[in-house]
Amino acid sequence: MKSEFYDKKKRAHIYKAIFTYKILTLFLILFLNFVLAFFFFKNIETYNANREFMAPYFTVVGLRILIVIASIFLDIYILKRTASIEKRLSTLAFLDKLTGLPNRYSCDLLIQEYSESDKLPNLGFILMQLNNLKDINSGSSHKEGNNLIAEFSSILEDVGNEYGYIGRNGGNEFIVLLEDCDNTKIDMFLMDLTKRIHGYNELNVGAPIEVSYSKVLNSLEHMDKITDVISLGYRRIHEIPQILS
Repeated sequence: MKSEFYDKKKRAHIYKAIFTYKILTLFLILFLNFVLAFFFFKNIETYNANREFMAPYFTVVGLRILIVIASIFLDIYILKRTASIEKRLSTLAFLDKLTGLPNRYSCDLLIQEYSESDKLPNLGFILMQLNNLKDINSGSSHKEGNNLIAEFSSILEDVGNEYGYIGRNGGNEFIVLLEDCDNTKIDMFLMDLTKRIHGYNELNVGAPIEVSYSKVLNSLEHMDKITDVISLGYRRIHEIPQILS
């Protein structure tokens, strides 16, 4: 993907590095403090003899150490809070809230990346939809529809991660992008997904998962633009959808 996609991740690594540095600095200061205390008690008689001259020095040193330690604790707190907020924002920006899959924004970023990629000639694209989602939303409830989406997404992600990129590109649109893809690879993916869906439907734990799909193998279509590959997939699912069975 483009470098912008990883900016948040890079900043998270920077925060982690700073956090680690602050922790190490704190331990170093504590260590030096113990060393100072050790030599103080070891030579306490010498220090007592020169107490009048040494007292201001140790007062200043002690205050400085306390200020540094307080500053480090404050920095650590701020960094932890910032890293936590950054993580939540990254999740909201790139992942679909309902399914946990990469959302439309993530899909768009990846699709743009293939516009100038040497992987495009052998790219495989699958577009999927839940056939019965509309009926469930209108006949039962949107909650049941969301449950169906979540269950299907979980299966799709579990199966698809081994093959390529999985994303939810809208309400009832799920995409799969497979690199170095031929008929064998795309058929194996569809076969594995079909087995998992059949297994889920046999459990009768909810509404059955019914899927229609279209597929595009660019090794056969020889398209020069990723947008043309995507458009062909959308056209096929509307004109000649295939049923996953």
